[in-house]
Amino acid sequence: MTNKEYNRILIATDGSENAEKAARSGVKIAALSGAKVLALYVVEMETVGVTPEAVHRDYVASMELAVTEHMTKEQWHEFARVADDMWKTERHKHLEEKGNAVTSYVEDLCKELGAEVETRVEEGHPANVILDIAEKENVDLVVIGTLGKTADGRFRLGSVADKVIRNSPAELLVVR
Repeated sequence: MTNKEYNRILIATDGSENAEKAARSGVKIAALSGAKVLALYVVEMETVGVTPEAVHRDYVASMELAVTEHMTKEQWHEFARVADDMWKTERHKHLEEKGNAVTSYVEDLCKELGAEVETRVEEGHPANVILDIAEKENVDLVVIGTLGKTADGRFRLGSVADKVIRNSPAELLVVR
């Protein structure tokens, strides 16, 4: 049996409980093998349930009632465009702050266990970004959490983890 040496470990995290468990496992492996950790959080602007369209629709509903007599149609469209831009800017800022906090957690674990770490916050679809960076950075191991158990007590694999598992260019550690 050969002993696999890890030089570069990608820990993809979203701040969830499973991701934190995965991060702890990945950092332990990095510390034991002397590997450098790349802690990654992916900002995904298009999320299920909260979309720019839904926010815009809510603005439209409330503002039509409040200002229909005072704004022209052109003024209203400009207002809606500005509101949408503001929402996107604020959401992106919030998600970047979350990403920095989440990757700081991994960074603190690395410092505690003596592993070298680089943190990144990238934008895009999480699975695609994880796979792209794993390939471009020539990582030896990708560490990722799953969604875990559902309300009915059954284990469910998340769509991001599923896509990474099926397409990873590197070895995987999937933690639940």
